[in-house]
Amino acid sequence: MAETDVTRRVIAVALAVGALMSYFLVGAFGHEMMSEIAIFSIFAMSLDLLALCGLVSFGHAGFFGIGAYAFGGLTVLLGWAPWAAMLGAIMVGALIATIAGMFVLRTSGVFFIMVTLAVSLMFYAWAFRNPTFNGADGMSGVPRLDLSALGIDMNSPGAFATVMMLVCVAIWVGLEVLLGAPFGQMLSAIRQNANRVHALGGNVFNYRLAAYVGSGAIAAFAGTLMAQHANFISPDIGNWFVSGDVLIAVVIGGIGTLIGPVIGAMLFIVLRHTLSSLFGYWYLWLGLVFIGVALFMPNGIVGAIIQIRERLSAKRKRERVLESGGGG
Repeated sequence: MAETDVTRRVIAVALAVGALMSYFLVGAFGHEMMSEIAIFSIFAMSLDLLALCGLVSFGHAGFFGIGAYAFGGLTVLLGWAPWAAMLGAIMVGALIATIAGMFVLRTSGVFFIMVTLAVSLMFYAWAFRNPTFNGADGMSGVPRLDLSALGIDMNSPGAFATVMMLVCVAIWVGLEVLLGAPFGQMLSAIRQNANRVHALGGNVFNYRLAAYVGSGAIAAFAGTLMAQHANFISPDIGNWFVSGDVLIAVVIGGIGTLIGPVIGAMLFIVLRHTLSSLFGYWYLWLGLVFIGVALFMPNGIVGAIIQIRERLSAKRKRERVLESGGGG
């Protein structure tokens, strides 16, 4: 476990250094893409938090959309300051996750996946027909957080990307600390054997509900950031294919690794921009990449790296044992 944690953190540091170097090599478009990657990474990590206790949601885009719409409604329609609207949107996301979790967590397996998908589709149907938010046309004019007091112009692509990357790092560090805390260890135990945890007196439902609420709140937070990035919200932000996109990112990077979803999000955004500019049916090529990862790296990219390091470590230990025996 210790070697696994070290590997994940080394990968995280390498990724952060790579992002820092890239920041100074790209222009405005590159900064916009980096902002999108950071936001999508936060969204992916929220889904991975849920996966830590053995749950896979196919409707997580619902909370992503709830955060975006709550932020847009509070700022554009009610005139709230962006910072207050962000807090309000996170609370709305957590509240809806609590209510939904009381029902969806009573299911498991395929039934859980389908019920979470239904929750996401309910949000999409509401947003699609809601005249207050202009229905299918969406709503523009969503403002960004005002950090001018700190000398930061959030309308600058470079400054916005910097803030988004710092927020992404902060979310990762917070979840990493949570993973090492007793709460995170309990989630891991539930993922491995929920029945045993229940037999030992652990309240599996409450722990899963806490993970579901936290996951929903982080996804809603990511939704507020995406609304600010685009200055626009539409029902598509909560559609089922967005849930599929983030699930693909998590699986490619490595479920339950926290840093894996960040790598998956980066690859997804880069491939989407690259393939869509080259091919009309870019999802087809993305699907081939996903199939390749599933066949050759079933535990994702980070999972494959961890396995390689474990094999090398085991090989070195065997060699030391043989050398010690031979020397005797």
